[in-house]
Amino acid sequence: MDAKGKEYCKMFGIALRTLRVERTKKSLCMFAYENDVPRSTLSRIEMGTNEAQLVTLKKIAEGFGWSLSELFYNIEKRMPADFKIFDDEHY
Repeated sequence: MDAKGKEYCKMFGIALRTLRVERTKKSLCMFAYENDVPRSTLSRIEMGTNEAQLVTLKKIAEGFGWSLSELFYNIEKRMPADFKIFDDEHY
């Protein structure tokens, strides 16, 4: 993963952790257990050191009572609007 990808994963993780704490008031361990996500996997996603797999994201979304699109919408709202994976020169 390149530097931009790592930066995005870190921001994604921070936004996910914020949502988990604010919306569910559950610890990482409890949220992971209740939604059949390995605690270590959720921890690495929230720390930004692991890219989440689609099935894991679906489980996380369902833990919030959301669809995948609602999960992404709520995470994207908490991230910098001007962040781009590619630099302008890429286009």
